[in-house]
Amino acid sequence: MVSERAPRIDLRQARWSRIGVPLFVTYFVCFMDRTNISVAAPHLADELQLGAAAMGVVFSAFFWGYVLSGMPAGAWANKGHAKSVIVACMVVIGLAAGATGLVHDYPLLLGMRIVLGLAEGAIFPAFAVLFLSWFPSRERALAVALTVYSVPLSTAVMAPLSGWLLEATNWRAMFVIQAVPAILVAIWLQWSVSERPEDDARLRAEERDYIVATRTVGTADESTLLQVFARPVVWVLAVVYFFWTMGIYALTLWLPTVIGELTGEGSLVVGFLTAVPFLCGTVAMYAVTKTAVASGRSLGGFIAPSIGLCAVCLLVQHVVELSPVVGFAVLVVATASIYAALALWWTWVMQIVPRNRTGASVGFINLCGNFGGLVGPMLIGLVAAAGDTASGFWIVGVGILVATVLVVAVNARRTRPHVETADPELAEGNNPAAGEAVASDSKRD
Repeated sequence: MVSERAPRIDLRQARWSRIGVPLFVTYFVCFMDRTNISVAAPHLADELQLGAAAMGVVFSAFFWGYVLSGMPAGAWANKGHAKSVIVACMVVIGLAAGATGLVHDYPLLLGMRIVLGLAEGAIFPAFAVLFLSWFPSRERALAVALTVYSVPLSTAVMAPLSGWLLEATNWRAMFVIQAVPAILVAIWLQWSVSERPEDDARLRAEERDYIVATRTVGTADESTLLQVFARPVVWVLAVVYFFWTMGIYALTLWLPTVIGELTGEGSLVVGFLTAVPFLCGTVAMYAVTKTAVASGRSLGGFIAPSIGLCAVCLLVQHVVELSPVVGFAVLVVATASIYAALALWWTWVMQIVPRNRTGASVGFINLCGNFGGLVGPMLIGLVAAAGDTASGFWIVGVGILVATVLVVAVNARRTRPHVETADPELAEGNNPAAGEAVASDSKRD
């Protein structure tokens, strides 16, 4: 692995405004429409007469669709259709999110959440193809980070906005109003984004040549899809992301309810308080990503401590009697730490899987991982039906602890200089292509 620090990245380059910013905005809108139901949940549940267990099913229904679309969408995106996948899905997201505000019974509500999940499940595998096509290897961590910043930031913005809309109008109007940006983003992407830098006539020739010459540095070799699935490391990554995602969505979807129980406040105050953990998550993600990129060290060494801290917090809040203020502070730390290394995670994954199967591989890991999104909220709902909502967080804490151990194990084998293994991608010292992309191009520049 190259040890030199990567040179400063020029964010004025056209690739950042042509691809980086549109993907950030797209993911921001996706997550807003995905998670706004968390703030509306008490009002929605009251009108439709749904208990905690039923709301847990509603939260998880999104992932029933999400886990089905990732792999086929990734495979299609890999054939040169990433932009088409994203544009079509944003239209469906807008329609499904808006229709959620029109439902009057439980089955229709579940149906709209499933359709929304089908559309959103296809988004990130298509993003992965664009990341590899448009960004040099050493910039990919920052490009992924720019996009993934939208995950906690969208909730930080959505929570108080949704709280205000709920008090100013009602939960139905909230869903309809917040669905409009998805349609507008689809139109914007159709006219402003090119599938590959080679297809963008507005791109300067020197920038296009630089991207093409450096985008494969530090990525894994070509491989068949069958060979991808035969590699144990792909399955280990899928298990890690399962437990990680279980925690992300258990916190994201149930945190407003827990904060409401802690404070007894209305929608507006709960919305602003809910924004705090996710703003902290955005700051933590920036700090951890910047530190990791500057260090040139293995990204796994930054991922494990981040999610490990979340696991500790979730277990502590269960076994130790805490005041409401301290309990809220612990949940803030847990939420911030679970998001802190999320951008590094996808960069790490894309360094391991073969570049010609990136879309399908990311889709597969996303598919397995987002079963955690299906399981986590439902588990919390079942526990909440029998008592305090926050008491179920220890379950996802154990899962995240398992994920931490697996990341440590994979990272140790990838960074061991002369390890002998049946899966050579785990041995970073034996396979320069599996080295950290954030620093691997520094000698070239």
